[in-house]
Amino acid sequence: MDLLIFLIILPLFTAFALGVINYFFESFVFPIIIGSSLVHLFLTIRVASLAFGSPIGYYLGGWDSSIGIALLMDPLAAVMSILISSLFFLAVIYSIKYIKDYILKYYILLFLLLTGTMGMVMTGDIFNLYVFFEITSIASYSLAAIKKEDGGVEGPFRYLMIGSFSGLFLLLGIIVIYFSLGTLNMAQIALGFGSLDSFIQVSILALMTIGFGTKFALVPLHTWLPDSYPKAPAPFNLLSSGIVVKSFIYALIRIIYTLFGIDLLKEIGFSAILVYWGVLTFIIGHTLAYQQDNIKKLLGYSTIAHIGYITVGFGILSHKGIVGALYHLINHGIMKGALFLTLGIFIYYFNTHKIEDLKSLGYILPMSGVFFVIASLSMVGLPPFNGFISKWLIIEGAIESGYILAAFMIPIGSYISLTYYLKIFRMLYSKPEDGMKAKRVDWRLNTPALILTMCCVLLGILPQFPLHLLEKVPSFLLNSQKYITVFLGGS
Repeated sequence: MDLLIFLIILPLFTAFALGVINYFFESFVFPIIIGSSLVHLFLTIRVASLAFGSPIGYYLGGWDSSIGIALLMDPLAAVMSILISSLFFLAVIYSIKYIKDYILKYYILLFLLLTGTMGMVMTGDIFNLYVFFEITSIASYSLAAIKKEDGGVEGPFRYLMIGSFSGLFLLLGIIVIYFSLGTLNMAQIALGFGSLDSFIQVSILALMTIGFGTKFALVPLHTWLPDSYPKAPAPFNLLSSGIVVKSFIYALIRIIYTLFGIDLLKEIGFSAILVYWGVLTFIIGHTLAYQQDNIKKLLGYSTIAHIGYITVGFGILSHKGIVGALYHLINHGIMKGALFLTLGIFIYYFNTHKIEDLKSLGYILPMSGVFFVIASLSMVGLPPFNGFISKWLIIEGAIESGYILAAFMIPIGSYISLTYYLKIFRMLYSKPEDGMKAKRVDWRLNTPALILTMCCVLLGILPQFPLHLLEKVPSFLLNSQKYITVFLGGS
């Protein structure tokens, strides 16, 4: 389907066109930015709605599957694409008011980030996966360091160094696959993967897991993430936590489920490794978050913790585990997005960076205070918010699959997260000083935060529709033959 390629071409073309437009037609820059992101959202919803009915495969230029660049949108890619495009559009609206410096550079990098993440989600060959991996990474490094402030480069530089390390592992894994099977097409790799020596299979699994696991911050590969957040602009914090990290999770899950299959993963014990690695990640993430005074660092460690929950869900290798993990992946993007955008409002008007800086802001910015509380309680996993539903599904999946300890640890992790959010609430609603008045927030900052906060409530009260769509995903993931059939059989 031709529309599939436009989901990558549109943001890539916009990124390269912005410089020319800014030079000749400066007044058109913002309409182009908004228009392009809105059109991309509509196209994504259109293509994704078709993919939920029947997965769509596409080869660029009509080349044969063995040498052509392949794209695929199945229900899993459709879910990810909608999440990416939706959060991107909200980030653009928010950025129009929030970003004051390096405006052109910021938006060029933003659209390159969209190009990279969409490419990772839809590509069907591992070399182009690596290309989009690097596009996403380079744009992320640059956006994290775009504010040239004191101490603003150290964290992104560590991000760059560790990210380069992870890219090397991924590239080595791709080289091993190519020299072993002579193809880069994931469907063809899956067909021949079972014929490989077990040592080579495990080596590929280890290289891919370290490469991608570093990028989505599994403990102890997590050290770059919290330090890359404090000096980065709030809209990028949303995109980094909401779509960049999630795209790397998607890529690893796509590879291990498609190439190895659940039988082999269970046979070599990788299911248990993922589950308990996830448990270790969320316990350490929450514990380190509790110790933080800088709010963005706290939220960074919280992101690491929630990556742990998602890893547990996918590691279970069951229908319910996948649905729970994917729903939590979506919910976390929404919840953490609401938190970062609300924190951005606090920073924009009062330059708040530490918990103590939030004193009484719940009274001065009442709507923003409510947004922060709702999103925080959603992160903890309290009913009736969306985080509760997805955590409950993961717990059910863990119990059904015999991972009782993992299921037991999830509420403990939630309890730890409640303790550090209560510290923020206490400061946010501490007694205001005399003469304090409520402040009006610009609609471009308020609206995206409001939309995400409302989603935290609606996806908790009315989860039936999203869960109905997510129910289409596991059968396609658990049976790699469906992926192979769509790709090698065409659209």
